Amino acid sequence: MARCRCHRAGGYRGGTPCRAPGVRGDPTFAAGGSTKLSREVATELERDPVYLVRTPAFDGPIELLLTLAQRAEVDLKAIPLASLTDDYLRAIEQDRPPLERLAGFLVIGARLVQLKAAGLMPESVAGEEEELEAWEDAIKGRLEEYKRFKELAESLMRRHATGRFTFAGLLEPDVVPQARVQVSLEALASAFQQVLDRLPPPQQVTVEMEQVSLADKLEELRSMLGRQPQMNFSAMFRHARTRLEAVVTFLALLELIRIGQARVAQASAFAEIMVYGQETEQ
Repeated sequence: MARCRCHRAGGYRGGTPCRAPGVRGDPTFAAGGSTKLSREVATELERDPVYLVRTPAFDGPIELLLTLAQRAEVDLKAIPLASLTDDYLRAIEQDRPPLERLAGFLVIGARLVQLKAAGLMPESVAGEEEELEAWEDAIKGRLEEYKRFKELAESLMRRHATGRFTFAGLLEPDVVPQARVQVSLEALASAFQQVLDRLPPPQQVTVEMEQVSLADKLEELRSMLGRQPQMNFSAMFRHARTRLEAVVTFLALLELIRIGQARVAQASAFAEIMVYGQETEQ
């Protein structure tokens, strides 16, 4: 409950009735009623008092103090604004208010300082109203900037928390260009199966483990394509004596295709698959 203590007994000051207890003034007007506070600040002030002033000369919401002061219904000379600010700073250390209320206190406090200075120095510099409006706009801009940074920080924190449960691939997949493989995988696999079918089946005998080197087969195929840049697919396996050697030869051919030193093509669905060297045109 707010009350003006200038004349408690009669409730009047200089013939002007004090505002009834519990009634909040309109804090949206500046000194002299010529300039309005921003709509955002005024809305926040109406929703909840920014700060309750406790002084011998005035006891109530700071919004009401501003209203009474700009209507000359309270003497700001009797109110120590510096101690009021110190009390407010101590209060916000205990209870962190939202940014809108902080901005509201800054704007109202600046108005009160302006009114008190105008009372002490009637010859105040012209244009002070415009400067204070610019100052209020600057505060609003800073608050908006702070909100944007806060939202970005929260977004980064969410991404960081989500990233703890995701794992990126260490290597990019090596995709063979389509120009090097002009044959379907089914046709290539079928042609290789025909090569295997022509080889003799493995005999049930005990032999030493056969050693077939992939590096040797790579050099062998490079040499073959160097001598004959265009070959039938089946001709690539003419030296394969066992299934293991044929498999290693096939792997060597796939490696040459992957690194761009060979390519395969098929003229039609049932035509022979052709293997071309690196610099050979079809």
